[in-house]
Parts: sequence; C-alpha cells; structure tokens
Amino acid sequence: MGIFDKLLGKGQDYPALDPASPAAARLGTLQPHLEPFVKQVSDKMEIVPLEKEAVVFIGKPPDAFGAAWVHNGKILNFKSLMQDKKLPVTEVQLLSDRLRDAYVRSKDVSRFSTTIAGKTVIVTPSEALERDVSKIFQELGA
Repeated sequence: MGIFDKLLGKGQDYPALDPASPAAARLGTLQPHLEPFVKQVSDKMEIVPLEKEAVVFIGKPPDAFGAAWVHNGKILNFKSLMQDKKLPVTEVQLLSDRLRDAYVRSKDVSRFSTTIAGKTVIVTPSEALERDVSKIFQELGA
C-alpha cells in the first residue's frame, strides 16, 4: 500500500473469504438482514459473524467507528440501544470503549473480504473477538 492509498483512505486488500468456511455459513444465514443494511451504509464495514448474529464495525476502528448489531432479525446501533434500553450517553460511551478494547485485542487476527449487496466488506472470523463481543451484548441484555 502506497502513501497515496493511505492519504486517500484506501484500505488493505484482504484475501477472499472461503465460501465453505464457518464464517461464510454464518453470514449466509444473516444475509437477508445484512443486505438492506449494507446497501444503506457508505462507509467501510467490518463484520464479525457470531453464532446467530453479527456485529458490524463501521468506519475506521479502533479510532473513529460506529457499530451495528444484527440481532433477532433487527439491526441495532448505539442510538437504538440508547432508546430501547434507556441507556445514558455515559453508558453508551463505556460500551463503545469496551468494543474498541475488544477490537484492539484482535488486531492480529486474519481478516478476509467478501461481497454483500454488491459491496466489498471485511469479515473477521475470530473466536476471541466473538466471545468478547457476545459477552458485552449479553451484559446489556441486547
């Protein structure tokens, strides 16, 4: 990657996700919920497929990012969690910090690319990150 790629915000190229992998199978079951969401988001997306749901890091984690969750067929984000769970901004900031920490701990995990709804997205199949993220959402009752 050259200096112009960094300046223009172009990211690293990742190998294609193996269609026979467990991560691809998990994404396949979530595809009907992910496609409409992916179409709406113009920023970079990194998907962590969980057992029956997924977390999507949006933007440039771990620095400037948002997050969304595919949970029970719904897409949740920080704003909807604040409204649904009546969380104060301080608690949402703690949630964001915990997600950032989990992401940083997984920085050396292999990442792959795949196409969803005509867009290239990054897929991070990581058991450790999956455990961390699942724990965070279970504690929230999400």
